Amino acid sequence: MDASVPIEHVLLRIKVLNLAYLTVALPLFTLLFCFATSMLFQYTAVNTTVCKVYNFCPSVSAITGISPQRYIWRMGVALHTGPRLLLASLYPRYFARRAALVAAPKRALFSRLTRANYALHLAEALSLVGVTYVSNRENYPVHEKIFIVFMVSSLLYMVGTCLAVHMCAHKDDTEMERKSRRLKLSLLVLTLAASAGMLFFFYKHRIHCVELAFSWFSICEYVICLCNMAFHLTLVYDIPNEELLVGLPVTKAVCSSSSSSSRKDQ
Repeated sequence: MDASVPIEHVLLRIKVLNLAYLTVALPLFTLLFCFATSMLFQYTAVNTTVCKVYNFCPSVSAITGISPQRYIWRMGVALHTGPRLLLASLYPRYFARRAALVAAPKRALFSRLTRANYALHLAEALSLVGVTYVSNRENYPVHEKIFIVFMVSSLLYMVGTCLAVHMCAHKDDTEMERKSRRLKLSLLVLTLAASAGMLFFFYKHRIHCVELAFSWFSICEYVICLCNMAFHLTLVYDIPNEELLVGLPVTKAVCSSSSSSSRKDQ
């Protein structure tokens, strides 16, 4: 709905900030639960790989692919997906408002970038669902391909977002907006470094079966997960005071009230 349309008879009011915290908290705490319980009760199962070498840290796929942890993880991802897709739709509107701050020759490029970024955000969210519900133990080839889609779309989304916020930066931006830009860039750099480390250690593990290589691969994977969650949480710096409202536009509310009055008169 157009933001200029006044609303009354508000049925639901949710702060975007609270919704963003909930969207990150669900996968974060379910991931921590899966990690803690698998390390305590299924240590050998989650640290055993095809190479049969010593490892001390299991991968995300390992701790979320065993039972009963897989059901907890799937529940957390399922519950967070609806709010996640809703929040994803807010960034295009946020950037549309800031398009006037972009230099005129670059506005068309900025518009294309934000649309592509929205598609990448959706691809990342949906591939997370896919990689969650197709575990590595059930169908490794499909799980691996969906994981690659998740990684590529996630990295490209982070790059695109950093470019977009840089293009619409303005000298009158608030300290919170400047902090958001710095934090996004820092998280992107850390994610790229962890991704490079993950590829390196995966090569060492799969090709040479180096001891502890898979553990370091897993640590890089956890860093990427945490950076990804933190990156999405920077939304609270960009639109800290926005709210989501469910209600009737004033015109419809008036019509509804008039209709009710007419029925009473009859």
